[in-house]
Amino acid sequence: MKVVVIGVGQVGRNVAHALAEDHEVIVVDKEPERLESVRAETDALTYEGDGARLEVLKTAEVPSADLVIGSTSDDRSNILICSAARALSPDAFTIARVAETEYLATWSQLREAFNVDLMVGADHLTARSIVEVAGLPTARDVEYFGQGRVMMAEFTVPEESPIAGRTVQALGLSDGVNLVAVFDDDHMEIVRGDTRLHPKSRLLVIGKPSQVERFGSTLAPRADRKDIRQVLILGGGEIGYQTARMLEQRGLEPRLVEKDPKRAQTLAQELPDTLVLQDDATDPGFLRREGVADTDLVVSALTPDERNLLTSVLSRELGAEQVLSVVHQGVYESVFTRSGIDVTVNPRREVIEEILRHTRARAVEKITFVGHERGEVVEIELEGGSPLVGPPLEEAVQTIPHNFVLGAVLRAGEILTPRGETVLERGDHVVMFVDADVADEVVEAI
Repeated sequence: MKVVVIGVGQVGRNVAHALAEDHEVIVVDKEPERLESVRAETDALTYEGDGARLEVLKTAEVPSADLVIGSTSDDRSNILICSAARALSPDAFTIARVAETEYLATWSQLREAFNVDLMVGADHLTARSIVEVAGLPTARDVEYFGQGRVMMAEFTVPEESPIAGRTVQALGLSDGVNLVAVFDDDHMEIVRGDTRLHPKSRLLVIGKPSQVERFGSTLAPRADRKDIRQVLILGGGEIGYQTARMLEQRGLEPRLVEKDPKRAQTLAQELPDTLVLQDDATDPGFLRREGVADTDLVVSALTPDERNLLTSVLSRELGAEQVLSVVHQGVYESVFTRSGIDVTVNPRREVIEEILRHTRARAVEKITFVGHERGEVVEIELEGGSPLVGPPLEEAVQTIPHNFVLGAVLRAGEILTPRGETVLERGDHVVMFVDADVADEVVEAI
């Protein structure tokens, strides 16, 4: 597949890097330093120039491209790039990265308004991830597969957890849930029956939402568990606004802090069930007066990251039950984690996952990365020729070149927990965990 990536900031560079090993990748950017960085990391061809100009698109081989990704910092340029690419190559699949939610909303309701196959909005994806984590307070990360019927959640084993030190086999997991991987900062491994769960280890669980939630409740003593009702959002930018709006849709009444008076007034009009507070979120006195100590979840969505780290640490020190921070620069995520922040969400990673999902085989329905991108959870629809279709799973998996683990199977709206004797059928959707280094080979084999 020939892929043209136009705009190689952090998102474009990561996408190019992920695709260059298995595809012919061409990248375009106006900044020579960025192109030099791409050349140092990948075998991609590079062209310097403005990707919104027709002659640059032609030079970058867009007329013969299979996939064109507009990933500059300008929404209009990305939409123009994709529209021009469709005119140059009618069979190409086009993806436009956008920051302005209005573009995304218009495209979602009227696809013909823009000649773009897929629009990816970082702020919307980030807010969605925040709200999904808020729905499962003990989790560090939550994703849904199979149109919401299957949940993937990442948990950390607390020091005083009743499951700490036990083996997976000894847990006696229910039929609707599978523990598929365990990892820390240095290692990640597929779970076996004799895998022992150590304090502070991170666990990846896949299954029915109700069963995953029940598993999460077993991690901590009942006295330590608390449903999230009181949410305080720090920062009224697009991520903060989208998060509040989605929480309202789930019946919550969050509070949102915005320093700019005009922006605060606009937010108050747009969010009828949110209490908008016009103040400085970095002021410890204000946070104390607003009762951070009695708040179930603080969502820190300020910019830049340094300011966000300050408010996150302040909220933690003032007694917030849980702190979730939006981190734009991936290199800072470990700093947030070491500072005691419970959960981090990276908007750029959300976009990268969504883009990469559309570069895989057409049977791939969804993909998400875990463990600092060392593992992947993938949803795939099985075709009739798949080696997994027909024989019992314990036999079928022997034909696949690398290890992987099936977390759930969706068949005609029902969720099956895969076991050795399970027989898969054409049209089944499988949700599986696989090492990122061999994911492409496994997906292709399946």
